[in-house]
Amino acid sequence: MSEEPQAPAAPREDRLRGLARLPTHPGLCADCRHLRLLASRRSVFVRCGKAEEDERFPRYPALPVRECAGYEREAG
Repeated sequence: MSEEPQAPAAPREDRLRGLARLPTHPGLCADCRHLRLLASRRSVFVRCGKAEEDERFPRYPALPVRECAGYEREAG
């Protein structure tokens, strides 16, 4: 009896799973459209996608982020 392959998790589910693994709540980053989660087996890192286009934003912000000029709430 073989197991059926699992469908890949939806991006939102992946995001929620990654956020749950963080040791602290990321603040505004949690629902920002610029959030990029980088995960390995042992760690999860919050990366700011806005930093790719604007050097004023740190690539890996100190958490929790309480204010951010680049914050844009994720649609949906």
